[in-house]
Amino acid sequence: MRSSASLLNFIIVDKEESKFKKMYDTAGASYYFRGSVIFFIVIIGIAIISFLDIITAAAIQRMFLVSLIIALALRAYMEWKYLRNTNQHKATLILLGTLLLFSVFFFLLK
Repeated sequence: MRSSASLLNFIIVDKEESKFKKMYDTAGASYYFRGSVIFFIVIIGIAIISFLDIITAAAIQRMFLVSLIIALALRAYMEWKYLRNTNQHKATLILLGTLLLFSVFFFLLK
């Protein structure tokens, strides 16, 4: 079964041009790798904070959502800048918009 990102990439992205182009094959590979490492460190830090029970559960949920939104925005920007002709950034922006929409509804309903 495909994930939602893979399904969106299958629908939106040009299949011929995206077969051979990946983010790690471009000039922005080092920036993309650094951003991924920073995101991983932030997620580990939030997990440690949640296990220590220093902050409320609602604040931890907000921190996870904000970090995921920032990570998707960074990914969309990097794909737009370095893989512009493959339209991969459009699939990431759709995921980002969906996440923002659900997070707004989630926090308004609480």
